Amino acid sequence: MIRTTILASLILAAACHAALAATFTHTIDASFDPAARKLTVTDTLFIPEGAPEKLILTLSPRAAGFQVLAGTSPVRFKRSGEAVELGRPKNTAELVIRYALPLDAPPKSLPATQDNPGALASDAAAGPDWAMLMPGSLWHPEVQSDQNTYVIRLIAPPGIKAVTQGELKGFSEGTAGTASSWSVQRPLGRLGLCLARYTFEESRDSPVPVQTFLLEANRQLASVYLAASARHLRFYQDLHGPYPLEKFAVVENPLPTGYGFPSYTLLGSQVLALPFIPETSLRHEIAHDWWGNGVLVDFAQGNWCEGLTTYVADYLAQAEASPKAGRAYRIKTLRAFADLVRQGGDLPLERFGSRFSPASQAVGYGKALFVFHMLRGFVGDEAFWQGLRRIYTDKLFKPASWEDFRRVFAGLEGFDEATSLTFFKQWITRTGGPKLSITRAESATNPSGGYLVRVTIAQEGQPYLLKLSLRVDTDVGPMERSLILDGSEMEIALDVPGKPTRLTLDPGADCFRLLDPAEVAPTVNSVKGVQKLTVIVADSAGDRLRQALPTLLAGLGQEGAKVVEERDIAPGSIASYAKEGLLVVGHPRLDIPGLHDVLPQTQDADTVFAALPRTGGFTSVFQARPEAKPQDVNTAASKVTHYGSFSLLGFKTGRNVAKETLDAPGSPLVKEF
Repeated sequence: MIRTTILASLILAAACHAALAATFTHTIDASFDPAARKLTVTDTLFIPEGAPEKLILTLSPRAAGFQVLAGTSPVRFKRSGEAVELGRPKNTAELVIRYALPLDAPPKSLPATQDNPGALASDAAAGPDWAMLMPGSLWHPEVQSDQNTYVIRLIAPPGIKAVTQGELKGFSEGTAGTASSWSVQRPLGRLGLCLARYTFEESRDSPVPVQTFLLEANRQLASVYLAASARHLRFYQDLHGPYPLEKFAVVENPLPTGYGFPSYTLLGSQVLALPFIPETSLRHEIAHDWWGNGVLVDFAQGNWCEGLTTYVADYLAQAEASPKAGRAYRIKTLRAFADLVRQGGDLPLERFGSRFSPASQAVGYGKALFVFHMLRGFVGDEAFWQGLRRIYTDKLFKPASWEDFRRVFAGLEGFDEATSLTFFKQWITRTGGPKLSITRAESATNPSGGYLVRVTIAQEGQPYLLKLSLRVDTDVGPMERSLILDGSEMEIALDVPGKPTRLTLDPGADCFRLLDPAEVAPTVNSVKGVQKLTVIVADSAGDRLRQALPTLLAGLGQEGAKVVEERDIAPGSIASYAKEGLLVVGHPRLDIPGLHDVLPQTQDADTVFAALPRTGGFTSVFQARPEAKPQDVNTAASKVTHYGSFSLLGFKTGRNVAKETLDAPGSPLVKEF
């Protein structure tokens, strides 16, 4: 393994050296003024031989005082939006570009959202001693359609360090403040930039240096994140191949974000302190440096990398823990799709670019995860992991498409060319998924001994090509058989040794499909996904619940829900409201379908949220005990959105103390004898 890693590094270094021969090199000297909320930049641009005299740069249109010099002589330019067109004097190999970029104040309030509340901030925001410049801020010049490399030296007030892509060259203290030096010889897209009063720690007990840039209050977490980062890097290097970038850094952000960039992740202070993040979100972001930042995405056929990264990070962590945990994760993914996409928002995977709603996440992350899991089922474990290593080797720093994945696996045993074409076309170009059922299940004694079981399996609509398992539980033990379903109906006859008691299709939940309503217990995601939500505020709700309600609805993405006061509901008219999803706040006197007091089920909680089943839908409830403080009720309301797969939640002083998913009533894939 060591030899493979060194060889790959040498090949990569040689490739980079060849690429640098025709590269535009930027030496950037910048300074950060937090009081003025301004970044001042001087970029010395070194121009390679053979470059055209007309250059087009991209830069933020907000860059002020923009000028270009050749020596001491001004160079004429034309700006249009983010494009800067300039003609350099003949035989000029160096230009100096100067400007100042204003930085916005952070948002005054950050209401709860599904993903990143900090995303409501500007792409270039600054506080009293920090700044966050997203890649989309276009804070640095880039020569269009050419290779660019960067050497960056950034001066900030004493103690404020800067982080970006690439290799850290060091920090130094001087009369002007703290200088941070970075070398970015292989930039992947535009560069982000983060500055704050970081405490810096580094470990080299890893394939590459791992680093933490943490604020004072969280500095004690450095050892946890360094150890976890090194462990994840070693795991994925063994699984996929050599880590492709210069370092991996965990960077803290005063804004509540959760972002992954090439070679570092930017996590909000509250997220960073959560005890499960080193084994969940951190692992996911590190895996992205193989898939998305290592192998790039050809967006013309849709974004495959979120599904694959979720599969090898979030899902694989559960599957490694136990087969039961892996199956539970798959079922949770199917239920999330059923809840979030049922009321609209579905799209084919070939049109998925990035998540913009809970429904789009259920498609681009959840459904795509299943595509890789089902592909693994067709080709087998060994061939699947070898195929991913081959794609990684062949497509490192190149765009890859769904078609590239198909070509790698086509022709393997059980997955010939025709099968591969059908498999990928059905999952990538179609919305929705198969609806499966067992329409007949009979058993009889077999004259030769044992029992004969006859089964008919059906799928609605245009058939999918599926690899499925069928399990028969008997009084002498279970028996399982694999089958290929490629039509609307299939009849099977099975000889089983004992008396059959139960028949289950897809017992491991290994196939992506549309769940029957009977298989989906209501959850937080049900409330997020319902198209029309009516909120009934009980007369007894009180100020605490009323004041927290906007926070709860914002987190659920239901700010537009219809809010009705209990006193305004005419006697006998409650049935008309029950035609839609219901959210009941407090303890009403009316008899509302599906509603019951859930506080007794969560003895340790002072605030509860639950999604309860009823005929034709669900009734959700938000309640608090008399002793609950207003700030704790509001904190609980802001956290509900993060527990999408759960039916019942309990919070005490704002901290989650109970979570449960209710049992689903049944399944069309299970038949009892």
